[in-house]
Amino acid sequence: MLLKDVLLDIGEFCYENKSLQYLPYILVILVELERFKNVNESIPFEVFCFLVVLFGVFIRSYTIGFFPRKVIPNTLITNGMYSVVRNPLYLGNFFIFFGITLLSQSCEIIIANSLFMIIFYLLIILKEENDMVLEFKNDYLNWVDRVNCIIPSFKNYVKSDVRFSFKNVISHEHDIWFLIVVCFVGLEIIRGYFEVNKFFLVSIWAILLSAAFVFWIVCKILKFTKYLN
Repeated sequence: MLLKDVLLDIGEFCYENKSLQYLPYILVILVELERFKNVNESIPFEVFCFLVVLFGVFIRSYTIGFFPRKVIPNTLITNGMYSVVRNPLYLGNFFIFFGITLLSQSCEIIIANSLFMIIFYLLIILKEENDMVLEFKNDYLNWVDRVNCIIPSFKNYVKSDVRFSFKNVISHEHDIWFLIVVCFVGLEIIRGYFEVNKFFLVSIWAILLSAAFVFWIVCKILKFTKYLN
């Protein structure tokens, strides 16, 4: 089997098992538990980490907000964020999980997780690009010639012809928003445990987690009633 075919098979596996992308961030907690005893509590640093996460959230939200409500089959989207970078959602994912990984304050974990994410997404992109070439042929190849794979460039920006829909963003993104809050609050609980040898949650984090959970439940109900579909 050609190396290209092997990589495509691996990319297919990664594509069908995208939940594996969360594995390294679970390992941040499991592997680095002892380090949390010595992690410096720094509000400015935690705010910086959260801003990195929010940057990733912004990229994903801006991209999804311009998705057409009804996807037309055999249509290649090349405007909006897709005229800036070919894989804006994966780029957004990287910043979200990179910001969460920074909280570990471990160079080894940050580097290992970053390399994992880069390789994981590149394998998926390889698989997707192979499928897109087969489906769209020259239209896709012409777009590839104009737009970078993962590094944004605004020189060929084309405004989306679809109106931005915040409803569309909430419908697609409420799960990952809730996951982000859970990750931050979970790490705070672990740090607090190593400080006083018992689990506790300060009021501000408890309020944030409760609000996020209520918001998530409401979104699920709205999805079930088809309001957000």
